[in-house]
Amino acid sequence: MNLISLPWTCILDYNLRRSFSSSPSSHHSEATEMSAPYGPKQPVLYQPVASQGMVVNPKNSLNKPDIEGKGREWSSDLCACTSVGSCCLAWCLPCIIYGSNRERLSYLERNGTPDPDHGGICNSHCFVYGLITGCLGIGCILQIGNRGHIRSRYGIKGGGCTDCLTSCFCSPCALTQEEAEIELEEKALTQQQGGYYQKA
Repeated sequence: MNLISLPWTCILDYNLRRSFSSSPSSHHSEATEMSAPYGPKQPVLYQPVASQGMVVNPKNSLNKPDIEGKGREWSSDLCACTSVGSCCLAWCLPCIIYGSNRERLSYLERNGTPDPDHGGICNSHCFVYGLITGCLGIGCILQIGNRGHIRSRYGIKGGGCTDCLTSCFCSPCALTQEEAEIELEEKALTQQQGGYYQKA
């Protein structure tokens, strides 16, 4: 053996000994590291999803969030025409919508179930509202108190000033908005009882 080939022989002998002395576990760990270039897998977290069996608060069936402890927003916007029939009726004969809202709300508070007559077409509340509006033009005064009562029941933010302005200057829209809030509770209660809600 000449002096030139001696270093290469030593290097080859060292590599052969190193490959035979390495354990299978070390190869496995190297393969694992190569097969997982992005690091170890992280556990997957799942958010709970609402199902049909979950209980919904009937007074806030859309799950509107409470805003800084001052109450939630209305379920529908003031100018949102949730029902064409109710909108037309609120503009032409607001006494009917007002009377219906009052009667349905009273029935819910007394019995905890929706009024089967949906407030009726004409009741005492409707008559008083129509009489005051027709004679004095100040039926909105009755509406202010009813709007505040609805806000209190459903935990909606606001105050007497906003109730007054909305009821006096946008009475039909306010009546429709209040009706939609009552209707959502009636629907939620009917579904919880296994029934089918049908608007009159």
